[in-house]
Amino acid sequence: MDIAKIIERYGDITGPELDVLLSSEETIDVPTLLSMASEGSKAVVALARSMAYRASADVGNDHELVYPETGYGLPTICAWKGIGSLTVGQAIEFLDSLPEAGASELGDGFVAGENAMFAADIIEAITYIHGDQERAGFIPDRTLRGLGLSFVDETIPGAIAFLGGLDDPETLKKMARDFQGKGMVGLASGDYPDQFADAGVKMGLDRLFYPVGFFTGTVHALSFAVRAALTFGNIQPGDREGLTEYLKKRPKVIVIQNGKLNRLDAAFAIAALLHSASIVTDQDLPEIPHCVKVCKAPLEMIQNGIEERGIIVKLEPIELPVGYAPSFEGEVVRKPDTYVEAGGTRSPAFEVLLSRKETEVEDGKVTLVGKEIDEMEPGSLCSLALIVEVYGQNMHDDLEPVMERRFHAAINFAEGVWHAGQRNSNWVRISKASKDAGFKFIDLGRILVHKIKEEFGQVVTRVQATVITDPEELERRKPEAQAAYDARDERMRGLKDDKVNVFYTCEMCQSFAPTHVCIITPERLGLCGAINWLDAKASNELDPKGPNKPLEIGTAIDADSGEWEVVNDAVRAQSLGTIERMCMYSIMDAPMTSCGCFEAIVAMTVDMQAVIIVDRDFSGMTPVGMKFSSLAGSIGGGRQTPGFMGIGRKYVASEKFISKEGGVLRIAWMPKHLKDYLSEDIKKRGEALGCPDLLDKIADETVTDDAEGLMAWMAEVGHPALMMDPLL
Repeated sequence: MDIAKIIERYGDITGPELDVLLSSEETIDVPTLLSMASEGSKAVVALARSMAYRASADVGNDHELVYPETGYGLPTICAWKGIGSLTVGQAIEFLDSLPEAGASELGDGFVAGENAMFAADIIEAITYIHGDQERAGFIPDRTLRGLGLSFVDETIPGAIAFLGGLDDPETLKKMARDFQGKGMVGLASGDYPDQFADAGVKMGLDRLFYPVGFFTGTVHALSFAVRAALTFGNIQPGDREGLTEYLKKRPKVIVIQNGKLNRLDAAFAIAALLHSASIVTDQDLPEIPHCVKVCKAPLEMIQNGIEERGIIVKLEPIELPVGYAPSFEGEVVRKPDTYVEAGGTRSPAFEVLLSRKETEVEDGKVTLVGKEIDEMEPGSLCSLALIVEVYGQNMHDDLEPVMERRFHAAINFAEGVWHAGQRNSNWVRISKASKDAGFKFIDLGRILVHKIKEEFGQVVTRVQATVITDPEELERRKPEAQAAYDARDERMRGLKDDKVNVFYTCEMCQSFAPTHVCIITPERLGLCGAINWLDAKASNELDPKGPNKPLEIGTAIDADSGEWEVVNDAVRAQSLGTIERMCMYSIMDAPMTSCGCFEAIVAMTVDMQAVIIVDRDFSGMTPVGMKFSSLAGSIGGGRQTPGFMGIGRKYVASEKFISKEGGVLRIAWMPKHLKDYLSEDIKKRGEALGCPDLLDKIADETVTDDAEGLMAWMAEVGHPALMMDPLL
């Protein structure tokens, strides 16, 4: 490890502690491993104490140690010890209170690992006092929450933490392609971040491959695991037994350790075992079934880890000239890096999925009409139509838009290919790097055929795709697509809660939050924002024993509040008896529980007169005195909290959005970007409720971010919520 780099990040910490932490042994048996962990633990605790005293002299004992964008203080300490926050002075006292780690048995090793983890969290937080808040290292809560549904449905089956280093660029490229192709999250520490970067492997929050740092930065990988439990599992800070049991099940973590094991990493390795991780190493360590596995072949280490940890990989492989995995879904292809683009208002484009007769679909057929990408110049703008035609005996019209919405993720899984929008407002970019790798337009069709068959093979038995870049052919096919859109819109207009006799449960998040269940109705989508009533209906048809089950609703107990006996029965059963009632249209009377995957939070204002809405992309303060991360920690994990509720953003557009309390007329504040995103929906609902200028009366962070400022603003603009009864 580069000493100069350590000094640059952590200050001049050279001395006996650093020498101990970076030292290793030639031969490691169990007693030696325990001894190394113990010595490493003592050294890192001493180093943390020294850095804390230095910080005390710099900023004072009362300075709070915080990471950017988290509601969990120093997460490993919060999770395992139940301490929500630490000042510099309290950190010194905490370090002094840690028991000294022995080296005679495995229990001593766990104490050593735990102490090292806590000390590392304190050291890392100290570096953020004056350090770059945007640097690689700590992973924000919003990033973790954004992965919630993917963890739940096992699109992301687990996470891999890289410890140590491997100076072999070609092998590193293959390892990255391997775990990304399996849909796993990557967490690189030690020398790995620089080595992966030097090998040309791209990392970042948009790629599910996070460089968490070097030296004590490895703790951020452990922080990632414990915050998943706190965020999604309703595990209370300090509940060691609950946390231990939760981590045995999820998230499933593998540690890939290469190179000589130093004393710091020995302590981290045992801390990883505390989190139920399986370690695969190329060093001659003592093997422990399902805990430590020795593998000398780097390219076999990931598969070994998957088998040791019992991870099930669901992603079916597809042969493409570029990587294909969920890790590329968040990738943005910027204009200078684009070889060709289509749509986005700049050229004609559309995408559609259509049902056909059996004789009209040749299974697996992919056709290109028009020029291929290598016939175009760099920076070209072209027409693009993506038409998928399907046949199946159980296929019906309501499934068409459900399948079509999968185009977005399916295309974005391809490395260097970016997709946005839908229908005839879609937008596609293909990067220069992907074109150079051999990616072609016809590969878009191959991807769509592959994913539709993979996800909907129980319904469709034949799938074919046509990719059109010829402008005349696109115009010829466009009317049929528009007719399909119009027919769907007409059907959706008739879908209201009081026009159907079936709602659906969504139990997908129960693997993370056992007491939470969503109730999906035509006018209320899931709080993750990804599952609407048609999606749930389709899911139930595909798998009647799956997460979406029908509820024959019958007559409402209270139509205004949205309370049904069958919903109460389902919620009571699915929440293990912890929730007795649920009202679909109220935020104050038995509101829906919140898991942790929610896109946004609705929260009652301090004066109990209105509500604010804050989404997970906003990291600033809100007028209720808490940031999103703190609010989320207070209401998530399956809790029912009157006055607070997790939602999918588009629920705000529904006529049933907290309609018991006045609907959108109660909204007094939201972040500007969310206000812009929902502007047309808010205008439409405001007009329908007799307040056409409602959007202008909703404040954002440019107006105020505190309670007094919001109350003054509401009085100044004559906000409609002031004319209503208080919420409480």
